Amino acid sequence: MRERICELIEHVTAPDRCWREMEGFTGIPSKRWQNVARDLQRPTSEMIEAIGLIWPQFAFWLVTGRTDEASGHISPALEQTARDLSNRRKAG
Repeated sequence: MRERICELIEHVTAPDRCWREMEGFTGIPSKRWQNVARDLQRPTSEMIEAIGLIWPQFAFWLVTGRTDEASGHISPALEQTARDLSNRRKAG
């Protein structure tokens, strides 16, 4: 799950202020997000719940590692692919 949390953080935040942004989004101290990313602590239920509330489209993927696009359960990678495809269609 740690890897999926890191993927989500990379997807939804700016690289130079990701911890501060995660704290702002969730109210969970930035140090705790850093500790999870560095494998110094396990994600807490509070963190998982916060992600699910703020980004519900990623909740199923976060917990299971699987997507269900038909039901709207996607991963950050799928969302990025859809964005890229949309941008290409607009440009071309």
